[in-house]
Amino acid sequence: MTVNPEDYLLLMFSMKGVGKRVDFNHIKEKISRDLKKFSDEEIKKILENLIKQELLEEVKGLYGVTKKGMEYFSKRIKEVEDELRRVNEPWVIVYKAKQYYPLVAQTVFEFCKDRYIGFYCLFTEKRFFRRDFKGKKIVLKSLNDLLFFISMHCIDIIPCVHRINSNRPDWLVVDIDPGPKVDFEKTKEVAEVTFKIFKEFDLNPALKFSGSRGFQIWSLIKDFEIPEDYEPLKLKTKREKNYFTLFSDFVRIIQREVDKEIPKITTSETLLKREREDKVLLDPSSMKPLGLVRAPYSVHSKSGLVSLPISLKELKDFEPEDASIENVVERYKEKGNEFILEPSDCSKLIQELI
Repeated sequence: MTVNPEDYLLLMFSMKGVGKRVDFNHIKEKISRDLKKFSDEEIKKILENLIKQELLEEVKGLYGVTKKGMEYFSKRIKEVEDELRRVNEPWVIVYKAKQYYPLVAQTVFEFCKDRYIGFYCLFTEKRFFRRDFKGKKIVLKSLNDLLFFISMHCIDIIPCVHRINSNRPDWLVVDIDPGPKVDFEKTKEVAEVTFKIFKEFDLNPALKFSGSRGFQIWSLIKDFEIPEDYEPLKLKTKREKNYFTLFSDFVRIIQREVDKEIPKITTSETLLKREREDKVLLDPSSMKPLGLVRAPYSVHSKSGLVSLPISLKELKDFEPEDASIENVVERYKEKGNEFILEPSDCSKLIQELI
């Protein structure tokens, strides 16, 4: 089905928001890139029609969406989303993310406080990662700081696993990352067993969908001293004895326990992807200085799905579409923040490691 140019322009302007205006040449460049070559006269007629309906406005030769236009398009996109995704999926993801974040931003911000933050930023031609702004590492000091970066298309929010100036993570995170030959049901099985292992170690686990094909299990670890008799697990490279090494060894110990329950499915070795196509990686790589992990309720910049907290009971029947922005909005309005981290003592895990 051919995309209606009016719908395309309303998507572009609604993604920018009320008060953001662009000139005619910008409009011509975008519409010609994604749809077809329109003459100047054709484009002006389309704009005039939208202005006549009070969906767009022109101010000193610059065009922008009206409040009425935003309200109209928020309903219209439900009918034309598939067609618009076909011509410009990044715009659709950014538009929906910008409408979604005001609802959950305060919750997301709580997971970003006192930490360095990374973002995946999404534009039509590229998706890029940033953790610096104006020559400094990004720190969010207020909710407005978070909303500022979201306004610049920084829609995938990835805080650090440790607080600023801390010498250790306080989040123990196991990222469950399936290879391309692993089906979703097997990934869910691994997540269920991993969650149960966390419980056996008294780690008060919290489970969430990654936003793509996997899951993450988190635990908030209380302060503790590194045991004198701890020695880092022997790997191919020499490893320093510190908290980050210890936390990455925690992940490896958990993976070994999972392997006892479901053998030969999981690995904690960050091999080349082609070497683990049929494996599920329990990834320890975020357990390092400045290691990052996607925030609960963040939008995944590739899929457009939400990194949604779920309960273990929900896992069996969970499907990725359950984490669509529309579904999460309804769920969040009903239940609020479901990703609750209770402080945990890691002494059992240390005993197992030593």
